[in-house]
Amino acid sequence: MTTTLRDRARLYLRKCPPAISGQGGHKAAFRAACAVVRRFGLSEAESLTLLQEFNQRCLPPWSEPELRHKVQSAAKAVHPQPQDYLSAHQGRLLVPAKPKFRPMVLKRIANKVSAIQDVVGFLAKQSPVPVDWQDSSSVLRQLYGAGEKVLIFSNLKSQGQLLWDANQSDDLQPQLLPTGPEGVWFLPQPVRGGFYPNPRANGKSSRRSEEAVTAWRFAVLESDEADADDWLRCLVQMPLRIASICESGRRSIHALVRVDAASKAEWDRLVAPIKPVLITLGADPGALSAVRLSRLPQAMRGERCQRLLYLNSQPSGMAICKQPPGYIRN
Repeated sequence: MTTTLRDRARLYLRKCPPAISGQGGHKAAFRAACAVVRRFGLSEAESLTLLQEFNQRCLPPWSEPELRHKVQSAAKAVHPQPQDYLSAHQGRLLVPAKPKFRPMVLKRIANKVSAIQDVVGFLAKQSPVPVDWQDSSSVLRQLYGAGEKVLIFSNLKSQGQLLWDANQSDDLQPQLLPTGPEGVWFLPQPVRGGFYPNPRANGKSSRRSEEAVTAWRFAVLESDEADADDWLRCLVQMPLRIASICESGRRSIHALVRVDAASKAEWDRLVAPIKPVLITLGADPGALSAVRLSRLPQAMRGERCQRLLYLNSQPSGMAICKQPPGYIRN
């Protein structure tokens, strides 16, 4: 019975909006604590464990003493309000408001690392793989293993002008890289390389649809609206498995986050809880889909480089600002 209640409480928390500084974060965290303690009747230890999972989506995350205080306060509350976490009439979880970009929240979080004077230089120092030594092929070799294939585009309407193959010689591949005035993209999820019927397009054959994907490895974080410097300062604080960060060749920044899901359904399930935080900070909601193109680092967009800022082939989930400089560099 305890296991069942714990599982139900975990599922409930996954649907709860995260606690975000400046957006009623204290109330959101307390409501979550009230739910696991009072509604599901979990012990302090069990409640704290589940809230630590919930805490991974909060911005900034709460410390363990703060979470413990929330749990203890929830246990002492005489009449926690059920409408805080249930529909009064139907007993269902309230649907949170649709998240939207809030520049003031972004600025508030960015200012927490104001001591970093040059965030681009800071990322280069933190990068486990030296960014200045890379070209596009060497970046791909860090992100993909033997036998994997990646589609590369300069025409978004195409099926990919180049199929990069990790098993091929690297001597020719940079010369074959497609170029164009709008820059170069790639599909971060590795693919089979062949064409497969896409049931969402009336069975039309495609080699870039989910049927062609071999691993659900990455999520794309892209921000066109956010100030680039503020967005980078938020990225370095996020407790996500960030594998790479690069410029678009203009004003936006692209980051790849390792998800390593077993299927698209699992990818959707793992990414859904963090979407509200990311969107609030400026992430493009449209980019938060399982099959999404991203900018190829070190490729050219006209006369400008889609400059690589950070590369980590083995991201742990520790925030970049908390990692020792070049912490896995040999």
